[in-house]
Amino acid sequence: MLDAEEARRRYVEMLTDKVREDRFPSVTQLNRIEAALTPETAGEYFEMLMDKIASERYPSPTMLGRLENVAAQLPRRAQLRQLEAILESDEEDDE
Repeated sequence: MLDAEEARRRYVEMLTDKVREDRFPSVTQLNRIEAALTPETAGEYFEMLMDKIASERYPSPTMLGRLENVAAQLPRRAQLRQLEAILESDEEDDE
């Protein structure tokens, strides 16, 4: 059965694939992706934006701003370590 988290992930993935293919992506699609991002999907979106920006000789200031905003939303390394520890603890409890 499809849950809200999986539906959101698939939605972001579908829009990200469309944006990846467009040289000049739709602002509406970018806005919708960013509104639906989760910590799990933000990294993939960040990488896609990096690839788009790296391929341009003169990247758009708007795209650079989007990249900066997404980077600011990604978890810090210490937060990632805490999350990994929690997940490992949960897995051990399940065993």
